[in-house]
Amino acid sequence: MMRNLFHKFLTFLLTVVFFLSSASASTLETQRHDASILFDSVLPSPPAESAPSKADDPKYSTQNYLAEAKEILSSGQWEYSIPQMRQFMFRHAEQGWLYQAQSVGLEGFLWTKKELESKYGADKFIHHLNDYFVYLDALLRPVSWTQELRDYLSKLKNSDISVYEKNAKLNAALEHYVSGLRKNVQTYDMAQWAKKARIYELFPRAYNLNGRRNSGDFKTSDKKPFFRDFQISDFDAIKRMGFDAVWPMGILPIGVRGQTGTGGGSPYSIIDHSTVNPELGAEEDFRNFVKKAHQAGLKVIVDFVVNHTSLDSKLLNEDPNYFINYLPANNYQACSTNGYFEHFSNGRKYCIHHGGFEYGSGISTWIDTAQIDYSNPALRKRMGEIVKGWVAKFDVDGFRVDMAYLALNNAFARTWKKTMPPEEFYARLISQVKAVKPSAAFIAEAYAFQEDLSAYGFDAIYSKYEHARPEGQTGWYEAAAGANGFEQASAVNRAAYLAWQRGGAGSVSFIGNHDEPAPEKIYGRRLPAALMLTMLMPGAVMVYSGAEIGYDAAIPTEHKPLPFSVPVQIDWNSGNSWVKQTYQNVFSIANNLRRELVEYDIEPIWPRDGGSWVGYVMKSKTRPGVKKTVIANMTWQATGVHIPEFGISAHLQSGEYLITNLP
Repeated sequence: MMRNLFHKFLTFLLTVVFFLSSASASTLETQRHDASILFDSVLPSPPAESAPSKADDPKYSTQNYLAEAKEILSSGQWEYSIPQMRQFMFRHAEQGWLYQAQSVGLEGFLWTKKELESKYGADKFIHHLNDYFVYLDALLRPVSWTQELRDYLSKLKNSDISVYEKNAKLNAALEHYVSGLRKNVQTYDMAQWAKKARIYELFPRAYNLNGRRNSGDFKTSDKKPFFRDFQISDFDAIKRMGFDAVWPMGILPIGVRGQTGTGGGSPYSIIDHSTVNPELGAEEDFRNFVKKAHQAGLKVIVDFVVNHTSLDSKLLNEDPNYFINYLPANNYQACSTNGYFEHFSNGRKYCIHHGGFEYGSGISTWIDTAQIDYSNPALRKRMGEIVKGWVAKFDVDGFRVDMAYLALNNAFARTWKKTMPPEEFYARLISQVKAVKPSAAFIAEAYAFQEDLSAYGFDAIYSKYEHARPEGQTGWYEAAAGANGFEQASAVNRAAYLAWQRGGAGSVSFIGNHDEPAPEKIYGRRLPAALMLTMLMPGAVMVYSGAEIGYDAAIPTEHKPLPFSVPVQIDWNSGNSWVKQTYQNVFSIANNLRRELVEYDIEPIWPRDGGSWVGYVMKSKTRPGVKKTVIANMTWQATGVHIPEFGISAHLQSGEYLITNLP
């Protein structure tokens, strides 16, 4: 009787305890305490009035609570740059193979546990039962308000019921607890929009706004600076394609010294990180650009180029010690030719290293950039001021952080042989910016250290390649491009988890951007399948301007569809007619499906028929019972598709896809 009563109390608690009605610290603490009595069905003694409480601590805010909740759901606790726990490793009792949980926290543990038990049976992993309790107690212990759950798990561990009943109750308890905590994060994390954003990346220098208008139903306007000229109707054209966020790439002033090419220089060789390129408009023009985007229902994302500046940047002239440098013996001694250039400040020569990154056993550099030094606390503070300035001055909604992982303590210290401050740069930066604008999102361009970036507060991370998982590479771009069926299925599985979870960074899926070749070059006839699978991902998705008409101005020395090194303007009346039709078809179908499903999760479908297809089920959370499946062939050969449980039997040519309703 007590056990049943306890289970009812637990069920009620786990659907209520974290569904908070106010963002105040006092309410958070009060509701946690009020709900905690339900765990053991015995009213505890009221706390003494003089007892210390986080509710009395003005520093304990909603932001602190979210940080703790995300630790529990996703990252676990980190001691500066060191994770205090690693993902649980599940071992199949008979076959002996290991499988790593999707994350350290409750979401990754529970997702993976249920996935494995569903596929192979709980009996194959029941030998881990005591390990589960030890692991969960270690995860929960650092956060005080999880004590009631810890107590329940301890009682469950020591109960006399069978191991299988105990395992089932453990799953049920975690499902309820995670569900409640996820709802709370969804309520209080104002930047969750970035995890499902549909991002349209455009390159202002090449966008050819008038040309786009003339290719459609717009009237030509007089030539004006880009940001002054952009109107709500131009945003509406982007929104009609299904996008809800716009990223104007390359809007910062470009350096003159060392400028490469004839196209105006690389937009990532920046002379001033704090303002817009005057060739595109004044600051007031950009403010109005952001306002018009908001009026049209679009978020605005801007670049934060974290790793480097131009050779003649404002920051370099402000203080050369913001940069990796050394002082030669005198002003006449030449700088090392191994990656350095000379810079004079107050009559003294400095040898400044070009911006770069670790590559093999050495450092690869960009010769038109200067390397920022993140071991310098003054530089960290200065960069934080600059980033906050974009929110204060322009009300931007988010930052796409260029080569984000290069500024992590581990990566930076190894590359530049520097002793780092104990705190991670991003942990403080993101916290400070979100204190000013809680909805501000941070999206990382990252090809390593994804787990670290998620733990330090990033909201979404590029899904290009992710090699840190034991099942192999799970980044969407590389998997889709490579035509390896198992890798594609693993990437879908990872994407499904990252779209579902709330505690860590989501993923940004794409089949092209300003750094990659035109998608039709990579995918060829496989393009329709790759594009459809990408556009139906429930996480964030990104498309680069010009891709939708198949415009490709790449040159032999630069494979970008819109090169940086030569002048280029999109000709909206040209491109590739087959590619254009493909994008129009996929955008139309995907937008209609998303409107029908509204909010949805996906579940990967693992081929068991020997076919080389990839696919997933889409289950609406908003409209229970509405389910769809998308199956696509991203290989170069035809394949059969036989899924008896779904009533699907088909033959797909390379690049074809199939979308069906499920009962």
